[in-house]
Amino acid sequence: MTIIDHTHLARLDLNLLVAFDALLTERHVTRAAARLGLSQSAMSHNLARLRDLFGDELFVRAEGGMQPTPRAQELSAEVHAALAGIQATLLSRAPFDPARDERQFRIAVHDDMEIALLPPLLVHLEGFSSKVRIDVRPFAPAEVPDMLDAAELDLAIGVFREGRTHHKRRVICTGDTYLCLFDPRAHDPSVPMTAERYAAIPHVRISSRAALEDSIDAALAKHRWKRRIAVSTPHAVGVPYLLRRLRAVATLRRSVALAAAETLGLATADVPITLPKSGISMLWHASFDHDPAHRWLREEILRIAREL
Repeated sequence: MTIIDHTHLARLDLNLLVAFDALLTERHVTRAAARLGLSQSAMSHNLARLRDLFGDELFVRAEGGMQPTPRAQELSAEVHAALAGIQATLLSRAPFDPARDERQFRIAVHDDMEIALLPPLLVHLEGFSSKVRIDVRPFAPAEVPDMLDAAELDLAIGVFREGRTHHKRRVICTGDTYLCLFDPRAHDPSVPMTAERYAAIPHVRISSRAALEDSIDAALAKHRWKRRIAVSTPHAVGVPYLLRRLRAVATLRRSVALAAAETLGLATADVPITLPKSGISMLWHASFDHDPAHRWLREEILRIAREL
């Protein structure tokens, strides 16, 4: 067990660590001050004290705000984990009430899963006039661990393997299957979607999921078929709207395809080739593990995924 130096800690203003975490989150003195209910001059004074405490500039001016130094980035995960632990301890007996408590969640989610997961979550929140705010952040999968460590994300949802030792992962879907999605005005849904027909229809390729798209090409190549790509896009969320205008087909996760078909009047069919299944996971920093609000969010997403 770590021995606490109470005499040394008593001389330390722990509010400085709160200010440090707010500066890391906002990357801007004025916004960090507003986040803590302080004046800009008070936050600038806190920054000066932090620099003196750690013997480092910590934040330097950059376009649009402040850029953390390597030392600040090194400290970020430990400071955030310490504050989250204190918060979880103090709030452990106070269950999170989304109808009463304010909370902003910063989420990274693959855009095809955004179609399926977010609407039910937002409808649920709207049902009891919730004060919860969902902020979907842009990301690249390789950046997620660093974003979690820098407190830029509360939760990531997508195809993730194990994170770092201080990350937690929970599978919410063990193996999602896929459906063909298309406009029934362009392709008669009563006609069976054979592999030959599937290959002959122009395709919308989603470049952000290259592994799946390559699997489609490999499966067709076994039969000496090669599909024609009508358009390639990195944004799965826009594909259903493209299909309303194109005589094309796209291959999407079953839950996503069904949601898009219901909303936009599109049709679905089973994919006539064998494709690999991929599990969908939630990934978060271990410091949030016992946070009541974060636990509530994870359980809600898990519930929605099970219903889908």
